[in-house]
Amino acid sequence: MSKNWILGLAVAALTLAACGGGEADPAKSAEGRKTEWTWLESTKQGLDAKRTQLASLQAQATEGADNAAQIDALNKEIAASADELGQRLAAYINSDPPLVGEPLKPEQLAALRMKASEDIVIAKEFIDLGGDYRKAIEIYEGLLRADPENPEVKAALAAAEADRYMNEERFAAVKKGMTMDAVRAALGAPYTRNVKEYPEKKVTAWFYPTTEAGDAAGVWFNDKKEVYQISFAAVKAGGGDEG
Repeated sequence: MSKNWILGLAVAALTLAACGGGEADPAKSAEGRKTEWTWLESTKQGLDAKRTQLASLQAQATEGADNAAQIDALNKEIAASADELGQRLAAYINSDPPLVGEPLKPEQLAALRMKASEDIVIAKEFIDLGGDYRKAIEIYEGLLRADPENPEVKAALAAAEADRYMNEERFAAVKKGMTMDAVRAALGAPYTRNVKEYPEKKVTAWFYPTTEAGDAAGVWFNDKKEVYQISFAAVKAGGGDEG
């Protein structure tokens, strides 16, 4: 399922919840909602367990394990489960939306926080897959506008803000001879715009911002995709890079 579709669903659900209005669907009896919530909780728990399993498999792959087929199959399972959970959770929220000016019922708050938990997964994918901290932070800030006291979102936002800029301690984990996968595991994925190719030299460079001003650390890979040069002060704001 695409990130844009999921985020659109999330925004729609939270907007309806914030605006309220209209009567709850009479077909959604208290017993029916209880049954649906049980399914949502069970599915969410199972989905999170699969995500933990996937992270373990990906870590093994970084160490050289030949488990690409297993990872692909599990990714498809997770995508299908997340798709169904997202649709049914949005329907659950919208069938009894909060009213403006009225406190949330416990079940309404629980549902909104489950949706926020799924949105956190999406935000972390922006970071893990593309080094896009800005987008992730935007998602977290949007979630906090809807639920300012959500502890899970507050923690995720704090972590993203802490990791957004590379520091020397983290950067020291990179050593010459490391593969791209190993560097990605150590430092995270570089933002797409911060990946530079130098075809004439058969070199690829990854840059990680160290300050808001534009300074960046750099890692250079040779034609074997192995690290051959490392510099924490690779780019100075207003200047060029060392490559």
